[in-house]
Amino acid sequence: MAERSSGKGTWRTPLLAVLLALTAFVAWNFHSPREMSSTDLVGSNRPQVYFGPGKSIAVLPFELRDATAEQAFWSVGFSVELTRLLTLASGLTVTSRNSALYFKDRQAADRAIAERLQVNHLLFGALRFDGEKVHLDFRLFNALRNRDIWSQSLAVETGQLFGIQAPLLEGVTDAMRAGKAGQDLHIGSVKTEAWVSYLRGLHHQEARTPEGFLEAEKAFRAAIAIEPDYDLARLMLASNWLARSASNDPAPMLLENARAELQRVMQLNPDRPEALGLSSYISRNYDWEWAAAVEAGEAAVRLSPGDPELKGIASLALFSVGRFERARALKEEAVQQDPLNLAGRLRLGLLQEFAGDYEAALSSYRQLLGMNPDFPGARAFRARIKLIQQKPDSAMKEVVQEANVFWKRYSEILVLSASGRAEEAIGPLDRMMVEDGSHAAYQIAEILAFRGDLDGAFDWLDKAYVQRDGGMKELLGNFFLKNLHEDPRWSELLSRIGLPLDLES
Repeated sequence: MAERSSGKGTWRTPLLAVLLALTAFVAWNFHSPREMSSTDLVGSNRPQVYFGPGKSIAVLPFELRDATAEQAFWSVGFSVELTRLLTLASGLTVTSRNSALYFKDRQAADRAIAERLQVNHLLFGALRFDGEKVHLDFRLFNALRNRDIWSQSLAVETGQLFGIQAPLLEGVTDAMRAGKAGQDLHIGSVKTEAWVSYLRGLHHQEARTPEGFLEAEKAFRAAIAIEPDYDLARLMLASNWLARSASNDPAPMLLENARAELQRVMQLNPDRPEALGLSSYISRNYDWEWAAAVEAGEAAVRLSPGDPELKGIASLALFSVGRFERARALKEEAVQQDPLNLAGRLRLGLLQEFAGDYEAALSSYRQLLGMNPDFPGARAFRARIKLIQQKPDSAMKEVVQEANVFWKRYSEILVLSASGRAEEAIGPLDRMMVEDGSHAAYQIAEILAFRGDLDGAFDWLDKAYVQRDGGMKELLGNFFLKNLHEDPRWSELLSRIGLPLDLES
């Protein structure tokens, strides 16, 4: 599937995923499920609820008390940073901040949140500001036991907050019986003013608006001005620029500046997993350098195996080169750690389809639709699978329920083409070429190949190549392109963009 959102609804925003994780720059954007009450999530008489692995944890956005507007950034910024640090501790399954932030300012029972996040432990925090002093209260909730198993209260000066991270996380991991956090975490040292500005940037970036991006850039630049070797601030600045470039921000040199920041970090610290993740992302999405994307993505996961966003990045790179089982395994882990990322579930279903596990794919889409019945593309993707299974009538039932205009048209044309009603598909296909041809050349090529129009399919794949359509990263293993495989133009196309000529390569 092409990864551009224009004309295809909002299920995928290119490069916005770069901003969804503190350091790993995940490739899919977050779509919140419908509002749910605690009784929707965990019934009062359900003792056999699954809360995730025993050593799983999510850090909830921190509650702020007596905070000014200027201090509001602590809620998200501090909790997100602690989430990142916990991913560095071995033996833990850490929920992505992406899913944890869904519960910011939402009221629900502790066990309800734990079930929704598929996690056994929840770390809650509350910060109360009193001049230059901050009073902190933390508690660690164990969902299986249905009680707090650890708590800590302390009061420190604002300038001491950076220093409490290591002992705080050591207490948390000790309570989880996951070993000493200090044995695994490498927090390093940074000037407090730079760290605070960095957290402020994370807060602004969460707004995901043009104004928020600009404020985040200012904050990251301020952090770098104070601490020039602050890698995390430089990497987040690079990700900020990439997202703005993808959203057609007119500011000049965004991509070039992002590359320069990444290169600076890589020169100083070539084994930094977050930088390797961003390198993999750029290699796949901008450069189409597949081997480099796979190498960097896999290296990032080896160095930071607990980070779900890095797993998602590596999964995408592996997907492009046809290594579906490895890609699927990583994506399944990423989804487990980011259960409310619905676009990630859509991607998992597509991976399962390409791997030939159609029932698993249907199940993934069914779970997604249970969380958001109108999620763009989910019904269309289910229709694809029903066609592969030679169930056109069932596929049409999915088409009828697809809410997104683009994906409804796309899947309807496919189903009509498979149902002995190919003539009825001509009109919608012609409209699709006119209205969506500038951003959906890959989908049009899929349809034409499925209908047996090989010349037309290759013509539209050439257009997709020129347009740098995201679907070109998903040529290998696509059932709807299989009619092209025996044509010499297929191997020429793969060679042109540097993909392996077969799935064993």
